[in-house]
Amino acid sequence: MISLASFGYSCKNGHNNLSLNTIDTNTDFKFIAKYDEDKTGKLEKYLDSALNNQFPLDENIDLFVNLSGKDKFNLKAKKGILEIDFDKRNSSLESYIKVKKMAKGIQKQLMEK
Repeated sequence: MISLASFGYSCKNGHNNLSLNTIDTNTDFKFIAKYDEDKTGKLEKYLDSALNNQFPLDENIDLFVNLSGKDKFNLKAKKGILEIDFDKRNSSLESYIKVKKMAKGIQKQLMEK
C-alpha cells in the first residue's frame, strides 16, 4: 500500500500570508511554500547556508540542485513561492533526510516574525 503523509498549514492574518504544504509518499517528497514576498531575503540566506550555494529566489528559477553525487532535487522559486520536488526512488536515505530537514528549516524561517 502506498503510504501518504500530508501536512498543510496556512495563515492569513493581515500582512502575514503563509501557506505550507508537505506531501511525503513512498516515491516522492514535495514541499510547497507560499509566503509574503518580504521574507524572500531571509529565505535566500537560509537556503544559501543550507546548500552552500546562492539561489536568487526573487527571480523565476527552475533548476535541479545536486545534494551528493547523483542525488538531486528540483527547486522552483519566485518571489513569494518556493517548491521542492524530491524523487525518493533513485536517491539515498541520507539525501531524503537532508531535504526533509531543509523543508522543516524553511518552515521555521517563514513562521518566525
